[in-house]
This record gives sequence, C-alpha cells and structure tokens, in this order.
Amino acid sequence: MTSFFNICKLLLGNSKKPSFNCMRFIQVLFFLFFFLGWKYAWAVTGLDSLTASNRFKIIALPIAYFTPETKWALGGGGLSTFNFPADTLGARRSSVTFGAVYTQLNQVLLYFPFQLFPHNNRYWISGELAFYKYTYNFFGLGNEQPVDYLEQYDALYPRVQLNSSRQIKKGLFIGLRYALDDYVFSNRQPGGLLDRAAVTGSNGGRVSGLGPGLNFDTRNSIFFPSSGWWVDAVWLTESRWTGSDFRYQRWTLDASHYQLLSRQVVWAVNGLATFSAGDIPFFQMPRMGGIKRMRGYLDGKYRDRQMILVQTEFRSPLFWRIGAAVFGGLGWVAEDVHQFALEHTRYNYGFGFRFSMDRVQKINVRLDFGFGYRSRGTYLTIGEAF
Repeated sequence: MTSFFNICKLLLGNSKKPSFNCMRFIQVLFFLFFFLGWKYAWAVTGLDSLTASNRFKIIALPIAYFTPETKWALGGGGLSTFNFPADTLGARRSSVTFGAVYTQLNQVLLYFPFQLFPHNNRYWISGELAFYKYTYNFFGLGNEQPVDYLEQYDALYPRVQLNSSRQIKKGLFIGLRYALDDYVFSNRQPGGLLDRAAVTGSNGGRVSGLGPGLNFDTRNSIFFPSSGWWVDAVWLTESRWTGSDFRYQRWTLDASHYQLLSRQVVWAVNGLATFSAGDIPFFQMPRMGGIKRMRGYLDGKYRDRQMILVQTEFRSPLFWRIGAAVFGGLGWVAEDVHQFALEHTRYNYGFGFRFSMDRVQKINVRLDFGFGYRSRGTYLTIGEAF
C-alpha cells in the first residue's frame, strides 16, 4: 500500500498535518472496490442462469480483505466454473481460479487454485500453483517463550500442491497428495533465533512431500453448510527421494461437522490434529492463529511439532442479507505427544457478522473479531473459517 500513501501525500502537498485521513480514504476505496466489484460479478453470473445447458462460465472478481498479518489487501482475479463434455447436466462443477494480491505490508500473492471433477465426480483432482512474497511473524517454539516475543522475516517461494483421488463410494475419495514449497529467507532479525540458526529450517530450504490422502464430504453446501461432515486426512513423508532438504513425516486429521439446531441456527464444530516425527523445519510445524485457526491470535503465535485444537461456532441470520456468529476454541501445542498439558491450554472466543453476497450459492463476506490471551484480531474476508 506504499503507493497509496504516496498518492495521498501528493494530493495533500506533502503536508505534515493533513486535514484528510489517508487511511480512512483507503478504507473507503476498499469497500467501494469490494462491493461494487461483486455487484458486477453477480450481474455477469446472472447471465449464465438464463440457460440451464450452459456448462461453462467465467467471471472477473475483485479481491479485497483485511487480516492482522497483511493489513489491507487489494487485488483482482477470475473464476471459471464448468462441466466436462462427458458429464451429465447437474454434475458437480469443476473450478479454476486466479488471483493477484498486493498488501499494505508490501506482500505479493499470486495463486492459481483448481478443483476438477471429471467423469461425473468419479475423480477429484485439485491443487494450487502459486508464488508468494510474504512477511512472516515468528514467535518461537512451544509454550515457554515470553508472550511478547516476536521476530519477523521475509520469505520468497513458489508453491505446488497436487491431489489426485478417486471416489470409492459416495462422498469418499482416496488418492495421493504432493506438496512443494521452496523458501528463500531474508531480513531476519539480527541476533534472533532464526539469525543464529537456533531452530531447524532457519535458513529456509525446499520441502517436498508425498503421501496418501483421504477425504469424506457429505456437506449440503460447500460455502455455508448446515448439515453433514467434512473429513480430510493426509500422511506426508519427506526425504531425499521426494526432493526435500529435510527428513520428516507429518500426519494431519481435519474434521468438521455441521448441524441445524433450529430452522435457521447452524452449529459448526471443527477439530484439527497434526503430529510430526523427524527433522521437521519450523515453518512446516503445525501452528495456531490466523484467519481460520483460533481467531484472535496472530498466525503462528503458538507452534510446535504436535498440535491439537477444537473450535465451534454458532451461525444465524439476522435480517435482510445480514447474519451473525459467535465462536470459541481450545488448543494445545507440544514438542512430543506425551507433553500435552492442561496448563498450556490456549483459548479464543469472539463474534462476527456476515453479509450474504450470493443467497443461492450461500457465499458470505465475513467480519470477525477474535480474542485470546493478551491478543486480539480483526478479520474481513470471504467464506467461513471452517
């Protein structure tokens, strides 16, 4: 966002005490860009609904959000949804997305995620091709670091994530996963843990993992489910033969359940467990915080080789397109599984509001206010946390 501030200074004649609040100006631009852009996207999408036989549509989308890790972020992208020629009408639609984002902290995000469901959803091929220039916070490892400990570093890396699975029964997919990140670090804090190479992965490096994965999905909606299960399990191993600079294994189980408590109130529960063994670098260790896991803590506030967390949320409409939510969670990190302890329990709680952009697809703008121990965060983005 440096360029925005420079423009403001030029408009104001470089005044040291401007009567115009530049940050407020950027916020107004944010909301205009966001909502007017989505209004345009709805108009384009509406043209598609005129013909039920239309198997392909593409729309241009603005990208705008706010998180504690990026501050204000603006960009643009596109979304294409389609069915393959051999698919029957009404089959689950595949999607390809592109996004380019620049943040107030001079971060650059270029990403190309995709989800393909050929042969009438018999196969599921998904993944992401991306390139990131990002500034990360590092709070140390485990539970013993001072609550105010903080290092920052810059990372430049490409990302490749691939999943190839086959449906063996309705909603159940089994296949193979692959993930690669190749990190180059810079601007590490002099004298810090990373600068002194005190933790594995302090100098960056390539992570390249391969392993089996399982996904079970019975949700009645992808964007705002009110019933069903979503379970994702994966075991990745990294070694010289997979192309990694490190030697370790990591197991992850991510499960969510959704239930309609009344005609409109949805109760959502999410549990996540990640365990690792071997020479895992710090940037691949499971971590709490951020826009989805334990909102209220900065991303990576607590991290270690093992992690367990559970979070829940109640979601309800209020009026018109406006809804509300309350949420909370508990989490633990530890170096070894037997070291999980009640005294190291981390908690979060909060509330938020929802604005329905698309009532048919149930796509919401999410504004959340999260709180934790001596910590808080504000999040404005699209889609639910889980």
